Amino acid sequence: MKWKQEELSVLNLYRDGTKTIEQIRSYLKKSGYKRTYKSVARKLESLNIKKPLSNYSNIDLPKILILDIETTPMGVWTWSLGKQYVGHHAIMKNKNGAMMDWHLLSWSAKWLYDSEVISDVLTPREAKARNDKRIMKSVWKLLNEADIIIAHNGDRFDLRKINARFIANDIKAPLPFKTIDTLKQARREFAFSSHKQDFITKFLKLEEKLDTEFQLWIDCMSGKQEALDRMEKYNRGDVIGLEDMYLKLRPYMKSHPNIAVMIDDDCCTVCGSNQLKATKKFYYTGSSRYRLYSCNSCHSPYIRSKSSESNKDIAKRSVSR
Repeated sequence: MKWKQEELSVLNLYRDGTKTIEQIRSYLKKSGYKRTYKSVARKLESLNIKKPLSNYSNIDLPKILILDIETTPMGVWTWSLGKQYVGHHAIMKNKNGAMMDWHLLSWSAKWLYDSEVISDVLTPREAKARNDKRIMKSVWKLLNEADIIIAHNGDRFDLRKINARFIANDIKAPLPFKTIDTLKQARREFAFSSHKQDFITKFLKLEEKLDTEFQLWIDCMSGKQEALDRMEKYNRGDVIGLEDMYLKLRPYMKSHPNIAVMIDDDCCTVCGSNQLKATKKFYYTGSSRYRLYSCNSCHSPYIRSKSSESNKDIAKRSVSR
């Protein structure tokens, strides 16, 4: 596809630091240009357009990982269909006597703002043997490197599932990291009709999840290469959509991890940019007040100054006036 001059001019917004790749893609889509995340990222790379480091207080920004996993269903005996309690004794065993419990099927991840999506999926042989040790080792390397991990329902599902498979495969725990669960954030800050990622991305006109059906999981467990390839593609698409959604919701997140603490400098507590604008409002505690700032990069309005003004300082200024 040939890029039009109007589209090329929009890409400079990335160089200026005013727009992310996701925001540029969304802008182009609204303008009638159907460009994917990959096509925009590749075009930026081919034109050698990079985001300026001057927008950040320090080039050593924390490593923020967007993560999504896919697991297999369990094989269980059940007397009937419908809602019911199924005990662990009902988990079936294969011909070798091993339980047909769930395991990891694939994972996909990307570093925030990076154009590359990283992923791993079981081979046909591993899928048939229900052996996920290799891909558990590969995802461990990323988790061990990350400072913050973003996942939708990650605290309750993705990360607990990963920990269960780590310990099942005798893999040590990765180094500590902070988490941002976009499901928790969406429920806390928004009254969407549904808080599922699929609904939110469609509602906000962002990168949408690919359509799948249960047969895909059955074919993957049977070791069919075509199904495994499709599962990996589906998983990778989820990560791109999750990054889009996180960046869209981020300015509303009042409990976002403090990026400024990790950088140890005066900057945006949400994205690390030093492009801050003082507001007329203050954040008050029992003995001090803090100036509130808004960020020109991520548009977060909840940034509090590191230095406080005590009641004595405020009183002195009042007297001098």
